[in-house]
Amino acid sequence: MAAVALAAAAALTFAASWQRWSGACPRGAFDTDACLPLQSHEYDFQVPSDPWTPVGQAAQLYGGALLALAVAALLLPMVLARPRQGWWRVFAVLVAVVPAASLALLGAVTLRSGQTGHVVSAAGAGLAFLVWCLLWPACLTALAAAAPGSRPSRAVPVAVLVGLSTPIPALLVVGPLLSGYTSYDTAPWSDAAAAPLLLAAAVAVLFAVPAQSSRPWSYASSATPRESLEAGSSSG
Repeated sequence: MAAVALAAAAALTFAASWQRWSGACPRGAFDTDACLPLQSHEYDFQVPSDPWTPVGQAAQLYGGALLALAVAALLLPMVLARPRQGWWRVFAVLVAVVPAASLALLGAVTLRSGQTGHVVSAAGAGLAFLVWCLLWPACLTALAAAAPGSRPSRAVPVAVLVGLSTPIPALLVVGPLLSGYTSYDTAPWSDAAAAPLLLAAAVAVLFAVPAQSSRPWSYASSATPRESLEAGSSSG
C-alpha cells in the first residue's frame, strides 16, 4: 500500500507538471517567448499562494498527489522501522500522524484552489509546509536509520528519496540539474523532479519489506530465546 501510494503521487506529480509545461516548453526551447512567461512563480501549483494563475488541471492533479503522499506518510514508519515499545513507538506514531495530517491539509488546500481558480488558504498551512519539507524527512530518516536488525541499510534510501522529493531540494537542486537549465524563477519541468524520486522510493519500499519480520510486533517477538522457550513450555 505504501509503494502504491508513492507511485500514485509520482504519477500525479508528473501529470500536474505536464499540464504546465507541455507544448510551450519542450527540451531545447526553454528560452522561447512561449516558455519564458510560464517560468514565473505566478504559475506555481505546489500549494498556490498569491499572486497565482492556474494552468489547466495542474493544481487539482497535484492536490491528489499530496493526498496520495499523505497515505504513504501514514504507512511508511511501520513499513520501514516496525517500532517497538516505549518512546520509540510514540515517536513512530508521531512521524506517521503529523506529516500525514500536514500533507492531507496541503492536498485539500491545493485541490480546492484548483477547483475554485483562486488561492484557498487554511490555518496552519504554513506550518504544515515546514513539516512536509523539513521535519518529516529528518524524522523519517532517523526512524529508518535506528531500525533494528538489517533493516536500516534498506530503509534509509526510502527516507532519503522521500526527503529529496520535497519542494525545496526538488525545485532548487534536483529539477535544475535534470533539466540542465537555470531559470530566472521556476526552471521548466523542475516541479516534475519529484516524480522519479517518488517512483524510486516506491520501488525501494518493496526491497525494504523483505528485511522485516512477516509478523507484526508482539511481546513474544521481542522476548529473549529463553523467555520464548519458557512461554512455550508453559503453554504446552
